Amino acid sequence: MNGPISPIVIGFKTVTLLLGGLITYLAAKAARKTRSRALTYLAVGFGTVTSGSLLAGVADQLFGIDTHTALVFENAITAAGFAVIAYSLSVASRSAFGDR
Repeated sequence: MNGPISPIVIGFKTVTLLLGGLITYLAAKAARKTRSRALTYLAVGFGTVTSGSLLAGVADQLFGIDTHTALVFENAITAAGFAVIAYSLSVASRSAFGDR
């Protein structure tokens, strides 16, 4: 464990995990219902961002990985998740314009 974390940070991390998990669940549910590739990528992207936040916190607090390394890991996973979200929007726009 690398020291105490502010309750404000814990509160915001909890809200991030809850909302990220909800968005991931709703996007996956919509993807399954509509069989949309774009929604599937959207669910994967939000799931990646959310799980990266969780895993970095676990690595920092439970496994003693230094805070700087955990922060770099979290930001790398967040960037990858946002790349997948951007790709999902690209797939959605190609599908929408392809129908014209």
